[in-house]
Amino acid sequence: MGRLTDASAIRSLLNEDRIWSVYALGDLLPAGFAKSQWFGPELTLVYSDYGTCILFAMGEGSVAEALASVSWPVHLQVRPPAMAVVERMAVVTKRTAMWRMGWSGDRSGWVNTGRARRLIAADVPALERLYADGWESREAPDFFFPAMVDDGVFFGVFDGDQLAAAAGTHLYARAEGVAAIGNVYTRRDRRGMGLGREVTCATLRELAILETVGLNVRVDNAAAIRVYESLGFRKHCEFFEGVASGRRD
Repeated sequence: MGRLTDASAIRSLLNEDRIWSVYALGDLLPAGFAKSQWFGPELTLVYSDYGTCILFAMGEGSVAEALASVSWPVHLQVRPPAMAVVERMAVVTKRTAMWRMGWSGDRSGWVNTGRARRLIAADVPALERLYADGWESREAPDFFFPAMVDDGVFFGVFDGDQLAAAAGTHLYARAEGVAAIGNVYTRRDRRGMGLGREVTCATLRELAILETVGLNVRVDNAAAIRVYESLGFRKHCEFFEGVASGRRD
């Protein structure tokens, strides 16, 4: 099938599995579409932004062709069959088993979010200080850019003039009815107080009008999975986040 350029046709393919395709649906917005290359059959996306190249695959059918168009290193979001194709063709230097979860619409476990407030651009320095708390332990969110605060939805709980916890969006595309929650972090000295649950719930309240809300979580992060399930998220599919450094010789 080769290269695809018709956004409507691409949307129809992505809509077959909106939770798995939540990020790719956001890339149909004009700004993202200009940075995207789409391949079929079994849609594969190569997306370049923030100085990073990302490959997302609905299946395995067009992965080989898409790899010919990436810039290395390429960051991967693929399910196991597609990862097998990548590993035959490229050197994979990092792979992490993840769950893609989707919000079910269940609000029964939502909590009081009175301590959380919406964050704005002026709060970015406090947000960066919060995330720096996790650098040494390698727990800090690894995909945060200041522009995300203005472009998306972020909530935080302050401890004086310092953030104790925050959550926000990796993606917010209202026109496509999709969002992906990410950048969730609680300061190490404020854990066990329910702050992570509160800021995530506050973010979800703002996003609940959308058709599809997803998130990613490591399969071995049982504590986070329990929090997300309590807020109405359900496991949708396992996949790999990874990095491929270049083609095999």
